[in-house]
Amino acid sequence: MKFFKQYLEIARIDNWLGWIFCFGFGSMLLGLPSPERFVAVFFAFLLATASIFILNQYFDREEDRRNILKSNLPVASGKIAPRAALILSLSLIIFCLLLVSAVAVSLTALFLFYLALWTAYSIPPLRLKSVPIVDSTTSGIGAGFLPFLIGVGTSSQSSVNISLVLASAIPLVLAHSSGHILQALGDYEADRKDRVQTIVVKYGRKKSIVAMGLLSLATGLSLFIYAAFGLLLPSIYFPLFFLPLPFCMPIAKHYIITFKNPTTENIVSLQKAARKYGIIIIAMIGSYVLVGKILGL
Repeated sequence: MKFFKQYLEIARIDNWLGWIFCFGFGSMLLGLPSPERFVAVFFAFLLATASIFILNQYFDREEDRRNILKSNLPVASGKIAPRAALILSLSLIIFCLLLVSAVAVSLTALFLFYLALWTAYSIPPLRLKSVPIVDSTTSGIGAGFLPFLIGVGTSSQSSVNISLVLASAIPLVLAHSSGHILQALGDYEADRKDRVQTIVVKYGRKKSIVAMGLLSLATGLSLFIYAAFGLLLPSIYFPLFFLPLPFCMPIAKHYIITFKNPTTENIVSLQKAARKYGIIIIAMIGSYVLVGKILGL
């Protein structure tokens, strides 16, 4: 049981719940897919995403050991050997691609690009995580747009409204770019010591907090604009998008505190609030879209 727990921890599933939402949202956008195709592609997506997080820990293990917030990760702490982690990551990639080629061969290229982008994010010499602005942009595309696009690929419809797909992806890209900056804020001290030139190290905590806030604000405004014009649901359902606002307040409170005093402690509190209430907000918005698709709205 302990062995299984360690290998579950290394996947860091709690860190990619937002990625799963993007996949689920994409799968519902054009109408609900067949259950068989959805389950198969979703499982392949889980395998691919787990492999990405494991590979990242393999390449970041030395930096993670010096990062007080990440030193207890399975590879950094020595609970799982680096070689075992690398083998596990590669095995998951192989199983993922075999599954995709068997049930949804048309998505193979998209999965390969998804895996390649996140490999380039972690692996030297590309190491996109060390290139300011590129790091947050990569996260927006890799964690927001590509999972969403893979989800869209579960649909069996022959024609796709490209404009609708691209417009729907914009809030997801903005949200994940913002989330990346929030994560990088927590890693600031360790990254600065290791000379990892993230967007936060390059521009400092204050400017990065402002950028994160603007991206989050743009995410929220885009959702309200889409709802008002009936992009996601008929505009008559626009008032529903006001219901998650109370759950935004605790996040906003921690954001203001962190902006005034950007200490590691305040940043961690903001991260916890964003994760706790963000899940509720995501669940509410996702349920609106799901019910709308089920009812054929």
